[in-house]
Amino acid sequence: MKVASCLGKVFLLLVWAALWSNPAGPDPAAAADPIIVGAPIPRASGYGQNGERGMVLATEEINAAGGVNVGGEKRPIKLEIIDSRDEEPGVPARDVLLAIEKLILDTKAHFIAGGPCMSECSIAAMDLYSRYGIVDIVGIGSYTPTWDQKVAENREKYKHSFRASGSVKWYVKEALDLLTSLKENHGFNKLFISIDDSLMCRKAAQIVEEKTKAMGWEITGFDKHPIGTTDYTVPMTECKKSGAQVLFVWAYAPETSIMIRQWADLEVPALPLGFIGAAEDPGFWEATGGKTAYVVVNLSEAGATPSDVTPKSRAYYEAYKKRWDVPPRSTGSVSGYETMYILADAIERAGTLDKEAVIAALQKTNLQLVRGTVRFDENHQIVYGYDPQTSVLGNWIQWQDGQRVTIFPEAAATGELKLPPWMKK
Repeated sequence: MKVASCLGKVFLLLVWAALWSNPAGPDPAAAADPIIVGAPIPRASGYGQNGERGMVLATEEINAAGGVNVGGEKRPIKLEIIDSRDEEPGVPARDVLLAIEKLILDTKAHFIAGGPCMSECSIAAMDLYSRYGIVDIVGIGSYTPTWDQKVAENREKYKHSFRASGSVKWYVKEALDLLTSLKENHGFNKLFISIDDSLMCRKAAQIVEEKTKAMGWEITGFDKHPIGTTDYTVPMTECKKSGAQVLFVWAYAPETSIMIRQWADLEVPALPLGFIGAAEDPGFWEATGGKTAYVVVNLSEAGATPSDVTPKSRAYYEAYKKRWDVPPRSTGSVSGYETMYILADAIERAGTLDKEAVIAALQKTNLQLVRGTVRFDENHQIVYGYDPQTSVLGNWIQWQDGQRVTIFPEAAATGELKLPPWMKK
């Protein structure tokens, strides 16, 4: 009897302790079966790290708020991340696809979100998602126009795929609008192009070259360098001699930091403008000793710098800084974060995890988040524009006095363009 009495007291103490540690009682969402979201992410790359942090932050927020309402039942999201290794030199696309297939089979994922970031790998993965009949939302990178062209060619086959990240077509349009402003306000009309030798960069350069010539710009030189190039002295010298007033760069490799330092050391009288991987980083000013001053960079996503595009923009920026002890970087930080909310919203409106119902709900998405209002076009590409009430916005910044200052688009701008002193001469 005494043993039973003692055991009873121990049981009551354990119950009391559990209630004291969680006075609200057990969390129903935590007890429910999770919604498994597989996330192929290149964890060695800056873009992969950006996207992973954004996705983790959003998942934590959604779960802390009770999870996703699936037909009246609150269910948590379980993020299953695998290193897809795209963007690492020498990793073939087949290895990336094998990693994604392993993720699908091993985790029994309900959905896929995140990467891969490399356009070539993302395009190839679309056939894998179609074969397995699994809904995926690209939330990091994969900016090639080939992505939505592929959907357009066979919408039934690729109905499972959506892209919440950007598109080089829109970013180039933004760049052309910026160049128009430079032409009108400063009289610039000569352009030198420098790109990484990759699918996305080649596509961007082709569009820019064709469009700027039609706009009355003279192309004074063209540099296409292998990814991983460590010396840009020759193209920077050529740019300086060419008389170009704008150095148009489309290169995401970290070695672009060397390019920018050499541009500053040589005082090349051409304003660097474009998609410049290393110059996106919040720590780039310190890393270059301020040599990134005046460089204009496409950060892809409104909200990666402090702004008030929507009521959620500044809140996201502060939440990200608090969670990771650094500001958002750029590519993937915001879009990866939003992807989890886009998926949660579609599931709640569908009221089920049934793929056909979720696809239909995603197609009707109209959700205000960080970059603006999320909608998808007929080819499942997120709609970019200049009005945050009907589209999501990009983010062009200029490095000024150690800070990334948004100068374009107007709805997100917090400062104005400045020119290097050696250009004013």
